[in-house]
Amino acid sequence: MLFLFFCIYIEAEAGLFLSHIRKPKRVRTAFSPAQLLQLEHAFENNHYVVGQERKELASALGLSETQVKVWFQNRRTKYKRVRAEEEMTRNLVVKLERRKAIEKKSRQQTSGHSKEDSKTVDYDAESSTDVEN
Repeated sequence: MLFLFFCIYIEAEAGLFLSHIRKPKRVRTAFSPAQLLQLEHAFENNHYVVGQERKELASALGLSETQVKVWFQNRRTKYKRVRAEEEMTRNLVVKLERRKAIEKKSRQQTSGHSKEDSKTVDYDAESSTDVEN
């Protein structure tokens, strides 16, 4: 038990020690509306910007190449997520429309059968024909 307490104490001390050595957490980049507009325009033209094109775009926007690279990675992820959500929505709409059509057809068939079932057929012995009432 004493050994376990000692290990926890050592880990806590090491954690405090390492927290002073670690680099501070990077501040999140806040893109200006003008930068976002240009990045979105570049994304519309090409979802992958590499090499000289990325270097020129970063320079024109006053950003680092890494910031541009990460923005494009994040934008591609968002693009794929949005497309998947749209596809799922389309599939749900199609399923609902099919279900409604089946239910409507079922109601029509059910109401059609009930009308036929309510009709009575009498046999007219003289004419040897069935007469509906």
